[in-house]
Amino acid sequence: MTEKKIDVEGILNTLAAVRKQISHLAAAPPDDATGAATLLGTSEEALELFELETLAGALESFASELTDSVETAREEALAGALEIYYAAEELAKDPEHAHLVPIVEQMRESYRRDYGTDIPER
Repeated sequence: MTEKKIDVEGILNTLAAVRKQISHLAAAPPDDATGAATLLGTSEEALELFELETLAGALESFASELTDSVETAREEALAGALEIYYAAEELAKDPEHAHLVPIVEQMRESYRRDYGTDIPER
């Protein structure tokens, strides 16, 4: 049984295409791999090892960037939610908007449950 060769270039191209579709990812230039293969020699095995190490590095980098991107998006969503909370809290002080009081309290309870602390003052 022969081993199927991994399409490293195809995977890297797909990874680059996916990276472009994620708005929060920083534009990361691809690593310059020219010349490294010649340092390893030109044997097929050395070249394959180099390609796999390059792929592993690219995947690790992408995973790290994706984690950072998700964290940034989460922080932005929380900031937006807090702005909504502060606006609702202010409106709830007016008797005309008394219907917002239970909603504001629900928001406080949800934040306390999720973050273990009260919502910070504005």
